[in-house]
Amino acid sequence: MGSKKLSAIDLNPFSPEAQSIEQTKRLSSEDDRKRVHGTVKALKENGYVILKSRLTKEKLGKIRSELKLLHEEVSKGTSHFGGFETERVYNLVARTRVLDELYLHPELLAIIESHLNDQIQLSISSSVNLLPGQPAQSFHRDDAYYPLPRPHMPLSVNAMWAIDDFTEENGATLLIPNSHVSASDEPVSGYETVKALMPAGSVMIWDGSLFHAGGHNRTSNSRMGITVVYCRAWLRQQENQFLGVPPALAKNLTRPLQKLIGYWVANNFLGYLNEASPSVLLRAQEKD
Repeated sequence: MGSKKLSAIDLNPFSPEAQSIEQTKRLSSEDDRKRVHGTVKALKENGYVILKSRLTKEKLGKIRSELKLLHEEVSKGTSHFGGFETERVYNLVARTRVLDELYLHPELLAIIESHLNDQIQLSISSSVNLLPGQPAQSFHRDDAYYPLPRPHMPLSVNAMWAIDDFTEENGATLLIPNSHVSASDEPVSGYETVKALMPAGSVMIWDGSLFHAGGHNRTSNSRMGITVVYCRAWLRQQENQFLGVPPALAKNLTRPLQKLIGYWVANNFLGYLNEASPSVLLRAQEKD
């Protein structure tokens, strides 16, 4: 009998070829990514896209009911940037299952994995409730905590789910189109600003290098959104998912969500435990 031909991963799992093969293992399918080609092109060109009305009224009702409970004991922000009239709840993966559909939305994942052309993980998920009178934020980039010279390859992608309508009056997110490719650490003079106007149930997706800011809520009502940041699977997550969602809790999640928060091995070697996937630990937890 002839010997079995060894694969690139068998011969040298650290090689570029082996890494390239490994990176094809993603949450979205190749067909899914082909279907969103036009949307990804717009994201790369402008730095953001808006997908309107992706959630049903029934789903929005369930989310609003859950968030009302989660926000009952929440304090307002304690800084100008965080918002003195803004409420936030962090570590949402550990707190509720009503948002799982949002994290794993097939179209969203296909767009993000196409834009980054890499394996991804969830970095942070939180609610952002702009209360009446909340002033606009200063413009900023959400990937500034990765200290790399600009412009650089895209490292993260943000998704803002509109649980309420985002309007001119209630603080729709402010964006500076094309600023994700700028080498400047501050918005260049004379920049154009657009407002992310969208009906409830929509989701805005933007490159982590895009300058943006929360808007000014001039109304007498609050404006609720869910922000989810995804990053390349080999980067440090903004929120510590393994303390926030420990094995005893993570074992009850669906396998795709377990992978999304980091309970898997990326690029052959990142994230393993005792030479095995951390999913082995989760399966052991299930037997306890």
